[in-house]
Amino acid sequence: MVFLIEYAGSLFIYLLFYLRMPFVYGLEKKLMSRRLPVVNLACICHSSHYIKRLIETIFVHRFSHGTMPLKSIVKNCFFYWGFAAWLAYYINHPLYTPPSYGQKQINFSLITFLLCEAGNFSIHVELNNLRGNGPKTRRIPYPTKNPFTWLFFFVSCPNYTYEVGAWISFTIMTQCVPVGLFTLVGFIQMTIWAKDKHCTYALIGAAHDSRGSGSQTFQLLIHLKCCRPQT
Repeated sequence: MVFLIEYAGSLFIYLLFYLRMPFVYGLEKKLMSRRLPVVNLACICHSSHYIKRLIETIFVHRFSHGTMPLKSIVKNCFFYWGFAAWLAYYINHPLYTPPSYGQKQINFSLITFLLCEAGNFSIHVELNNLRGNGPKTRRIPYPTKNPFTWLFFFVSCPNYTYEVGAWISFTIMTQCVPVGLFTLVGFIQMTIWAKDKHCTYALIGAAHDSRGSGSQTFQLLIHLKCCRPQT
């Protein structure tokens, strides 16, 4: 429920600014009716991102009861809704100017955005498949025939890598400072989450290794050194 409220709120708030409600900008009708193509594209990308998140929350992700306490809803909504309003205000402002390098910059960022969104969704589906025995089941994810999962060869949490990549692409597309700040804050938070998951995978690898499955956990033995407490 918490995630649904966060994502639906961000989607709704952005669309309010995109529609340029008179009480938001209060400019002449001539300015209010003019939209650059990149503004329309940014709205499509932002909306599709949160629609994807809503679909994943309902149909893909599995949550344990301890995933997020209900009391965190105010803090998380303040973060998501606040940033959604801030970046939407500037991107949809009638005086907004297009990116410096024009259509080439927009096209490049659009392609990388779509690739990262597809990669993020693919990783979430793969992680969901690992939890076939229940939300509390923990197994080590490995690359599959899906090329988007091959990032598991290099990082423990490619879903965060793709997520950051999507927001970097959106930053390049809009060339908007608030989007860049949102990306930076998200990157810091996801780095913390990734480190925790990395250590969890390392502990699982150690348990598997003790049962004689060392060939499957060779890479994790290297990671394990990073997760041991300092003495």
